[in-house]
Amino acid sequence: MFSNANFADIQNHWAKTSIIAAAGQKILRGYPDGTFRPAASVTRAEFAAIIYTAFGQQPLARPAISFKDVPVNHWAAKAIAAAYQTKFLSGYPNGLFQPNEPISRVQTLTALASGLNYQPTIEPMNTIKKYYDDWQQIPNYAVKAIAAATEKEIVVNYPNIKRLQPNQNVTRGEVAAFICRILKIPTVPIQYISGMELFQISPQFEAVDYFSEGLARVKKDNQWGYIDKTGKFVISPQLNEAYPFAEGLALVKQNMQQSPSI
Repeated sequence: MFSNANFADIQNHWAKTSIIAAAGQKILRGYPDGTFRPAASVTRAEFAAIIYTAFGQQPLARPAISFKDVPVNHWAAKAIAAAYQTKFLSGYPNGLFQPNEPISRVQTLTALASGLNYQPTIEPMNTIKKYYDDWQQIPNYAVKAIAAATEKEIVVNYPNIKRLQPNQNVTRGEVAAFICRILKIPTVPIQYISGMELFQISPQFEAVDYFSEGLARVKKDNQWGYIDKTGKFVISPQLNEAYPFAEGLALVKQNMQQSPSI
């Protein structure tokens, strides 16, 4: 596969920017004919390779095992072994991995939540009933993981944000979107991100940014400040430059001098 992001078949695709971003980091690749095939399904072996590239730094959580259907010379053997040891993916009771089996959306999201150790902070059933009209289609084993993934705002539902379609095969375009949400690459249209609370603040700012740590930076009268999710100023516009909050801190510049993080 090729990593060229100028794919011929994504120009009108809803996940175009996510695909370009993922390809730019060589997490997902295109095909020799210049296509990406965003609607194509993803096999378990392909998904193992994707997460090995994107999250290869995850600590090992369990010892390696040998799968009967993954010979040592299999093209994804190393990635499959790593995906198992980091708890992204597991095998089947009969000692098989089934590398060529398409992976569903619910299996994909459960794998991501498991490998990244996402845990729900509120009752899982309350979350899935709140955000998904088709919540009854979510397998029991996946309820906790889907709730955690929803809280982390990595679930992307296109075109209907309320329909998870859990048992549908995941597509390459959807995987690109999930990966970008996890890596905090702002490529996914907000109207397709489950768990993200949308609210209305009347237009009054020259520029605004995404919320982070419960705050968003805004520009008014050519100066920067921060608002909370009600639109109330937490820090009034008084800064020449400001950056989004990360881990509770933000870098600011005031009176042409860089100030410590606040």
